[in-house]
Amino acid sequence: MGRYRRVSHSSQETLLLGTELGQVLVPGAVLLLFGDYGAGKTEFVRGIVSGYLGDTIAQEVASPSFSILHVYGNEPKRLCHYDLYRIDQKNQEYIFQDAEEDDVLCIEWADRLPKPRFCDTINIYITMLTNMEREIIIEKRYSLFSIVSLHTDRHKEE
Repeated sequence: MGRYRRVSHSSQETLLLGTELGQVLVPGAVLLLFGDYGAGKTEFVRGIVSGYLGDTIAQEVASPSFSILHVYGNEPKRLCHYDLYRIDQKNQEYIFQDAEEDDVLCIEWADRLPKPRFCDTINIYITMLTNMEREIIIEKRYSLFSIVSLHTDRHKEE
């Protein structure tokens, strides 16, 4: 598991860190965002969209709190931006049904997922330190299944 930590001193720095991450994302990546209300999750996603799909599309990014999902880009390169803050139990089962396998998923309020749904994720924790400063921790999480599969695949090649 890889771990990266940075303190952002402004919303612009938060946006730029998201942009850097967006530039290296691969299709099918799943990003789980954790943080209090107003921590900067949507600003970070705006940066991810900028890095992955470009600045023009990033200008459209807004919090999907009431609609739950905003989709940016077009196939074959799409990003699905979810906000689970208002999701109820009965809709949790179907929330990801419109996502394609190669879509990048950015999921705000990921702590509201009832159980783990994804094997490999990039977990992003944003904590407010002051009115402007944020601690941003990015962790790459691998499931045991993925690690076993990787190990098995390596031995097949030998």
